[in-house]
Amino acid sequence: MTSSTGMSDKIIEGAMRAVARYGVRKFSMSDICEEAGISRGSLYRYFKSKEQVLEAVGDHVERAIRDTLVTAVDTNPEPAARLEVVLQAMLDYRTEHPATMQLIEAEPAFALELLTRQVGMLLSLVTDLLDPVLRDAPPIRDGSMTKRQLAEVFIRLVLSVYLIPTTGSEETAKRVAVMWQSMTAASAPAAKPGRKRAAG
Repeated sequence: MTSSTGMSDKIIEGAMRAVARYGVRKFSMSDICEEAGISRGSLYRYFKSKEQVLEAVGDHVERAIRDTLVTAVDTNPEPAARLEVVLQAMLDYRTEHPATMQLIEAEPAFALELLTRQVGMLLSLVTDLLDPVLRDAPPIRDGSMTKRQLAEVFIRLVLSVYLIPTTGSEETAKRVAVMWQSMTAASAPAAKPGRKRAAG
């Protein structure tokens, strides 16, 4: 038996595919039923209009992004690996949630509006998760940026891989990581001079 949450997610993912296929203005409730493989009665038990469905799509994407990042950090909490863990989780989201990527590719304007609504949540979350990396970054130590501002640079760099896909997006992602690391890598502390042994 499908749970209430499971059915809702099934409908939302079907809606995302319907929007990607027919466009945000032209998709219908019937299209959602077809993509989700459910009856109209089942759909209307959860959503009464396309507007309600689209609002739920935004909530679904926000929850999925949050769960993906938090789970990745919980699985590998080592502070030294935090940048790689968060970056990889954001990139893995693309393959783990293909309906989102179909939506971005087919309806970039709607997807951008959707992602824009998530920026506040994403910024707070990433600032918190990247704290071990951010706190010692040169722009933070010299006072030229706050941790939240630096996290925003990171988010914008990663989102560029989503919104401007290329045939070499994986390589682009690696270049983003290298560039961001070069911007934020804390200088290694100078080695303390060893104490000379007193002459015997």
